[in-house]
Amino acid sequence: MKSLNDITFSRRAFVGAAALGTAALAAGGLEAAAPEDAFAEEAGGETYVYTSCPMCNQSVFCGLKGTVKDGKLVRVEGNDQHSKPKPCLKGLTSLQNVYDPNRLLYPVKRTNPKKGIGEDPKWERIGWDEALETIASEFNKAKETYGAASVTFHSGDPKEHLPVFCRVAALFGTPNVSWGGAQCAFALAMASILNYGNTIMTMPAAQTKVHLQWGSNIAWSMYPQPTAYKGMLDAKRAGCKYIVIDTRLTPTAVQLADLYLQPRPGTDGALALAMANVIIEEDLYNHDFVENWTEGFSEYAEYVKEFTPEKAEEITWVPADKIREAARMWAEAGAGTMWVSPHSTTHHTNGVQSTRAITLLPALMGYWDYEGCRTVAPGVTGTDDSAFQLADKIAELAPGRAGVDRWPVWSAMSTYYQNNGLLEYINDGLIHAGLFLGTNLMNFAQTPLLQEAVSTLDFAVACDIHLNPWTHDYMDMVLPAAVCWERVAPFQAQPNGIIGSQAAMKPAGEAKEDWQFLFDLGCALGFEEECFHGDLHACMQAYLDAGGSGATVEDIQAALPGVYELPMSGEWQPRQYEQTGFGTVSGKVEFKSGMLEQLGFEGLPVYEEPSVSPVSTPELFEQYPLILTTGNRVPWYVHSKYRHTPWLNQFMPEPLIRMSHEDAEARGLADGDRARMFNQLGEIQAKVEVTNMLHPGNVEILHGWEQANSCLLIDRTFDPISGFPTFKDALCEIEKI
Repeated sequence: MKSLNDITFSRRAFVGAAALGTAALAAGGLEAAAPEDAFAEEAGGETYVYTSCPMCNQSVFCGLKGTVKDGKLVRVEGNDQHSKPKPCLKGLTSLQNVYDPNRLLYPVKRTNPKKGIGEDPKWERIGWDEALETIASEFNKAKETYGAASVTFHSGDPKEHLPVFCRVAALFGTPNVSWGGAQCAFALAMASILNYGNTIMTMPAAQTKVHLQWGSNIAWSMYPQPTAYKGMLDAKRAGCKYIVIDTRLTPTAVQLADLYLQPRPGTDGALALAMANVIIEEDLYNHDFVENWTEGFSEYAEYVKEFTPEKAEEITWVPADKIREAARMWAEAGAGTMWVSPHSTTHHTNGVQSTRAITLLPALMGYWDYEGCRTVAPGVTGTDDSAFQLADKIAELAPGRAGVDRWPVWSAMSTYYQNNGLLEYINDGLIHAGLFLGTNLMNFAQTPLLQEAVSTLDFAVACDIHLNPWTHDYMDMVLPAAVCWERVAPFQAQPNGIIGSQAAMKPAGEAKEDWQFLFDLGCALGFEEECFHGDLHACMQAYLDAGGSGATVEDIQAALPGVYELPMSGEWQPRQYEQTGFGTVSGKVEFKSGMLEQLGFEGLPVYEEPSVSPVSTPELFEQYPLILTTGNRVPWYVHSKYRHTPWLNQFMPEPLIRMSHEDAEARGLADGDRARMFNQLGEIQAKVEVTNMLHPGNVEILHGWEQANSCLLIDRTFDPISGFPTFKDALCEIEKI
């Protein structure tokens, strides 16, 4: 396998790739996807606009600078005055999203009644007035008949519309609002908040002596690469040691790891407990911090006794001597940081507890809030959007959410509802209509069941950049969304203030930016005053006013390409917990969680085998002897997004089943062969890619491919704490076609 050091991608190669992508779609009219002067030197007659890249849809986006010539966006590069000035491939290819000939440009409604899976909607173009009137009529009809909670506001990607999304939903009166965090980052946040009352993840700093990178391939992953990865490389040059733990031998491990551990998928919790066993048994932990600032340590220490390195080796496949080496490296450094994937350790039936076990390792050493560790830095003033979202109204509505009894911990820690139960909510008659922004139904386990359920809704409307059959065929209406170069909202928080966005052009066709559409919808639903009569400028100003920034929209726009600076809420002082404590039930770091115990769960970070595994289901393992993980990352896609983009699609134009040389050879498979991957739930087909990234016995495939939907192989078993699906808990077999 080549490391990133072995791969070069020159500017000339990128332009060449762009030309290939343009040629491939020339027949479809993508004449401006890569204009011939797109990479020309800056010249007279050009203007520049600035925005923040939403391609990864995380909380801190990279800065983009666009060059506009003769009304066309012709070049995209980084904004060097942004806190994230170096966008990755995805941000640079955002130019092609603007001119994609397959974009949805007009509102459409179905003319063929919904009859379930496989029905052609026979879309018909309509105007925005008809669309908004119809949505408002159908939503209000559901509200009058079943109550406002019968209408769901469901958001996948993007997420930057969430403040308005939540505001309009609260005005309407539904508590059933959901977002992509129901399958993504929030379970990780839950784990560290249960432990610390705060999140634990941070990148290494100049003073960091050891960094524990667990399950996250930052060299490839969508967030916070590439700026953070550069910082990791800088820290390594400054002397930071890296422990990389991952089920895959990733470029991050190859480039950074001083010590690499490769556990069996789903056993991360046992590995973390074994590291704790070594630290405690060898008396390497920080007595002062543990004795004064933690709760439940004695019970935790007793529990981890059973997880000796030798016992953990049986469970995890990681050699006992490596476990000891990792524990000592972590404990003896004096200053450590940690970054944990929001997916790889949480997409299991015991995901939160396993992730709690991992994120408690800094507590053993007191690696908290001093130089070289996770610091609790003050934020900037004027960026709190809770008042704009109508947080008080949301809290009042929250007890009426679907799934509160099924997932009480999630419901206690989030105001959103856990959308992995959407199938049951619909089938049980709780949801009768819905708005679905940026949603892909192939992100749900046993997709056809959910598609069938969505098709039975009285009314469902989607908003997206493209029209796709796997989701939109089950809708009554689909609306066109603008891309980042066509909008001015929202603002983005920066470490020192707020940065705005500029539109390079008007939205193509009749596409609307998300904020505008949502406020127009709010007006149509009868909340004209609260939605500022659909005046986007007034909406944006109200957002700033509610946050208390004191800024005007014009102030922030005038600061571009730089940041409109705001004062900090205070000065950082080390070990602030000595004055404030921790935001947990006990006010201390909790080895034994008070909240979990209050809600009927085990307070210790107990280890349990995945519900499906070689150990927990040996008879099933005999039939399906490969462990399947889905949803891992590659540099050019984010989940299922951007597979239509020529500059990105060239790198992976179709789904791939990745497997080790040993597993491929045992099945008579070679690189490029077509194979069927199957288990007790379903079957998919794809080409094989033979790789040394994977341990023998492990296989993987990305999710969200129409040609090979991995969710057909995932059962509807969920972590009872987070409600997260088991995307990395499946067993399967693979055969050559």
